[in-house]
Amino acid sequence: MGIRSQEQVALLTDYDASSAYSEAYHTLYANIRFHWSSTQSKRHTLLLTTPSTYAGQATVATNVAITAAQSGTPAILVDADLRTPTMEQRFGLEKSSGLRDLLLEVSITTEKIEQYLRNTFIPGLRLLSAGTATEGAATLLLSAKLQDVLGNICQSLEETESKPSIVIFNSPAVLAGPDASLIGALVEQTILTIAKGRTTRTQAKRAQEQLQRAHTNLTGLVLLDG
Repeated sequence: MGIRSQEQVALLTDYDASSAYSEAYHTLYANIRFHWSSTQSKRHTLLLTTPSTYAGQATVATNVAITAAQSGTPAILVDADLRTPTMEQRFGLEKSSGLRDLLLEVSITTEKIEQYLRNTFIPGLRLLSAGTATEGAATLLLSAKLQDVLGNICQSLEETESKPSIVIFNSPAVLAGPDASLIGALVEQTILTIAKGRTTRTQAKRAQEQLQRAHTNLTGLVLLDG
């Protein structure tokens, strides 16, 4: 499906609910929910990524998370772009410990997860930011603890939320390194964002092939127009 995007921060909350911009995201989320319902899972995990580096990708992940929360689905947004994190800035939050720091913990528990999650100004939406630790991004994401993080996030939702809930990952571009493939192999659904006029056919094809080699469940494409 197509969504008009902007390079600058363009949060869904800046747009009228009846605008074409808002309606596009609600349609996208409805498609996500359709796939989710077919799995009969109460906790859904999703990765949004892009073939090549594109600033608008983080906006897509952020707005999908906002749409989920506005639709009554408790959501956790994970900024797994450890190379160029932007989520805290988008929500007007100060830099704080997050995923990098969590991956360095000796053990990961639901209690630790709750300590790192931060409330946003959107009711029902919490953020796990990229964090402050300085270790290499790729090395951290290669850690087996990444699966522990995801498992404990879902367990935390199980303990704190009675309604179906969703965990949304934003990652670096697929072709920028192994990060997206590593995350995609762990989540239930992966969606690839294609930027019209910026993402080439070759890049899109290579990204799809890389995700398929990692055994990700690639369920759709989002076309960003502009």
